[in-house]
Amino acid sequence: MARVTERKTPGVYVTELDAFPPSIVGVQTAVPAFLGYTEKATLSNKTVFKTPVKIGSMADYVQIFGEGYEGTYKLEATTTNDYDVKFGGDPFKLKQTDSTKFYLYNSLRLFYNNGGGACYIVSLGNYSSTVALQDFKDGLDVIKDQVGPTMLVAPDALLLDKDKFGELSQAMLDQCFLLKDRMAILDIHGIETAGQDPKPNEALDKLVEVFRGQVTRALSYGAVYAPALATTVVPLDEISYLNFDLANEEQLKLLKESLDKEADMLYPPGARRDQVKALIAKIAPIPPGLPPDDRKKKEQEAATNNKDLSAALPVLPQSYNIIAQRLGVLPPSGGMAGIYTYTDRTRGVWNAPANISLSSVLQPTVKITSGQQEDLNVPVNGKAVDAIREFVGKGTVVWGARTLDGNSNDWRYIQVRRTIIYIEQSIKSALDTFVFAPNDGKTWVAVVSSISNFLQGVWNQGGLMGATASEAFTVQCGLGSTMTPQDILEGYMIVQITLTMLRPAEFIELTFKQQMLGA
Repeated sequence: MARVTERKTPGVYVTELDAFPPSIVGVQTAVPAFLGYTEKATLSNKTVFKTPVKIGSMADYVQIFGEGYEGTYKLEATTTNDYDVKFGGDPFKLKQTDSTKFYLYNSLRLFYNNGGGACYIVSLGNYSSTVALQDFKDGLDVIKDQVGPTMLVAPDALLLDKDKFGELSQAMLDQCFLLKDRMAILDIHGIETAGQDPKPNEALDKLVEVFRGQVTRALSYGAVYAPALATTVVPLDEISYLNFDLANEEQLKLLKESLDKEADMLYPPGARRDQVKALIAKIAPIPPGLPPDDRKKKEQEAATNNKDLSAALPVLPQSYNIIAQRLGVLPPSGGMAGIYTYTDRTRGVWNAPANISLSSVLQPTVKITSGQQEDLNVPVNGKAVDAIREFVGKGTVVWGARTLDGNSNDWRYIQVRRTIIYIEQSIKSALDTFVFAPNDGKTWVAVVSSISNFLQGVWNQGGLMGATASEAFTVQCGLGSTMTPQDILEGYMIVQITLTMLRPAEFIELTFKQQMLGA
């Protein structure tokens, strides 16, 4: 019976009584936080570098953080058969003029193309910034206290040198271990160039060994994927002759002369050749420091000229395709964050984010065979690397679901760690309402009931193993079972929960037995 509240005014009063204990609402499980460099970082006319900003689409990203980094490319004459493109019959290599290649923008594209949703962006600086380990550490510091992120992803970490990359990877794992509400999706340093090695699989092996020597703690809170991915996220229409190093007078002259030779080869003397050469003569860099309106006008003029030139000289679209392909070689972490999000939304966090084909991916840059994956999936030191492989009829498929703690029977699988994070954080958030509540039997019953109802829902959805709910979980809280009188005197309420977790059928063995006729 409800306690009668003291009334001072005559009348009729209504008192509602709760029939059910306080409910627990599951926290979000797939909200990555991306750390990296951006073109800009402006929100409501304020600079937001090294500030967590939540976005829900690529349109949001472009509005706040701008476009991706494309770099500039130069023509380098070559006399060997190892050339990228021929201009006017002469072979050339296309080489980027600087060694920097920021990955964040295109990794976000891959993230959304594979099912990504809401995420946080921490811009560490613009494209003119010097890439520094301290920037990433500052980014980790600001995202540390942000409520919401459940994954840490830093594709631009590959811009660091090997040792600093290892230090950052450890810092990401340490933060996940400390907060226990997120996981780190890691890449392998140098993996984006492994496919260019004459013996790419040997290169991959060496890179993996280097990585395994760097990370030592909090392994179950991280997963690492390999190899890099050749993607289609960079459309051809984003590339133009402005991607060539036109500011270099020698390169500008070489490009024009080469295109003139190409026009001479394709068109006989006459009006059409003169028209094409007039278009070539218009090729020029856009001067820096122009007012926004003037710059936009120059870009539109260049886009129109580029369109006409591309139609007249097929060698230009061929060159643009090579540049787009190179920009599209990405570390797998961004795409995997999208796969995690897609899996959680469609099947639940307790399902492995594996055996799923990646969208917008042509192929892995390194072909990993079953034999080679053995050493990645079950290494001696336990630091497993999840392979991304190409299968006939299925495309590029995620073919691994292990954490870096591969030797642990408890935390070997990604979905086990992430399900525990989901359950822990959901219960932790709900039990905040019981802080300072009387530490007595009524409170204990309410706590056990609310947790049991929540876990019952997880079990009903297939998140826990067991033929019955009692086999799937138990919840205890009370004097003599989880607490001593001294615990109560000191203000402790201790709840003990046991769970029967789902493990994947990672190895399926088929046994065939012949039976003799008439036996």
